[in-house]
Amino acid sequence: MRDSVPWSVRLRPRSAWTMLCLLIVLAMMLEVAAGTGLAFVAGFRHVHHVLGRFDWKWLPVLCAALVVSFYGYYYAYRAIVAVGGTQRLSNEKLLVVTAAGFGGVLAHSGGNLDHYALQAAGADEAEARLRVAALGGLEYGGMAIGGCAAAIAALALGEHVPSGATIPWAILPLPGFLAGFWIAERYRRLPVDARGWRGRVARLLAGVRLIRQLFSHPLRWGWAWAAMTLFWVADFFAVWAGLAMFGYEMNVPALFVGVATGTVFTRRIGPLAGAGVLAAILPVTIWYCGAPFATAVAGVFAYRVLAFWLPLPVTLAALPTLRMMSAPPSPSAGSSK
Repeated sequence: MRDSVPWSVRLRPRSAWTMLCLLIVLAMMLEVAAGTGLAFVAGFRHVHHVLGRFDWKWLPVLCAALVVSFYGYYYAYRAIVAVGGTQRLSNEKLLVVTAAGFGGVLAHSGGNLDHYALQAAGADEAEARLRVAALGGLEYGGMAIGGCAAAIAALALGEHVPSGATIPWAILPLPGFLAGFWIAERYRRLPVDARGWRGRVARLLAGVRLIRQLFSHPLRWGWAWAAMTLFWVADFFAVWAGLAMFGYEMNVPALFVGVATGTVFTRRIGPLAGAGVLAAILPVTIWYCGAPFATAVAGVFAYRVLAFWLPLPVTLAALPTLRMMSAPPSPSAGSSK
């Protein structure tokens, strides 16, 4: 387990807090750099005009949407830990694990923090890697279903959304799911504990098989998809509220297609919650789907800043508990047995 321990838990508390402060500053600098660069492209005068339309009433709405998305994420995580497994985590441990990964500020190496947190909570290494792969599959699977539904709605309602965005989302997710399930079943004998790329592929396919279980037993596991749907709907609505904060109430199917297209990775997986990268991509894809560019720049920047800072206290509060969960038993505890 030592090789998978994130620096935020491995370092001494004082060193870890220093590193955290530096990374928080770096993340905000990347966000500001991305926002400034896009504002230059959109025209500072246009962006300044958009900022003048700022409406405070949407600020609590945006914050509430992010809180709701956390609850959806928690229950989706709970399903991934439970499906097809024999180990169970207490609600307290699961809440700590979820809080550590939700904001994404400590994210690196594609879910390494989740992998470590699940091990600290009692899962063995193979089980933890499998659950992390399944969580990623549930995240992207939920987003694919939402993007598909939004694209079909946009096409059916005759919304003016570019076909280059709607048609791929309307057509590709279903065959993608079927192909993924078939491949995962076809190569189910690959050893998940293998080293190198073979092991990574095997764990990915095992995660896909867990996702298939969620589909195959809708009465038992339908709440998992409902929870992930709640997470994405609330998160996408937070982006909508960010645009509305600056005077533009975007068509909902168009917004969903735009945000799904621009979400090249999630906050949990992207380094530093995707700082700088998502802030640069999302305004472009939202603009492509119909929003004014200057408004998209301002609205996404507001959403990104709040999505970064709002979960941060909860994430930091979870770190001491993660340390205690992963600490080896004291000699006195072992001798008392």
